[in-house]
Amino acid sequence: MISSPAIIAIVLAIFVALAFSGGFAVSNWRSASEIQRLSSSNAVLSAANDKCATDIQSVRSAMDALEAASAMRDKNAAVAMRRAESVAAKHTNHAKKIISLPPVALEYQCEVLAHEQIEYVKSRRQNN
Repeated sequence: MISSPAIIAIVLAIFVALAFSGGFAVSNWRSASEIQRLSSSNAVLSAANDKCATDIQSVRSAMDALEAASAMRDKNAAVAMRRAESVAAKHTNHAKKIISLPPVALEYQCEVLAHEQIEYVKSRRQNN
């Protein structure tokens, strides 16, 4: 038969082998669990990153639209100012003409006022 120290050595070798095997099994189980946790975290972060990229693209397109609208408003404002300059010049000249007129004698004020009203109505019809 096998001697007692040899049996103890074999049993001890079996226990050591089982302990190492158990340790590796637990280590693999922990690693698999960690990989699964990291994979789920990665999926969540990837989805958030994709949403962020989509949001950035929509903000960029909105900013481009705002810039285009602003440029169009600036262009329209410049055109409107050029049109308003000629109208303002006409009104300014008319006002200067009215201011430079000499005072009217009291007995002719009604006739002059009636004439001015008629001229005003004629000028309004021409402007419309």
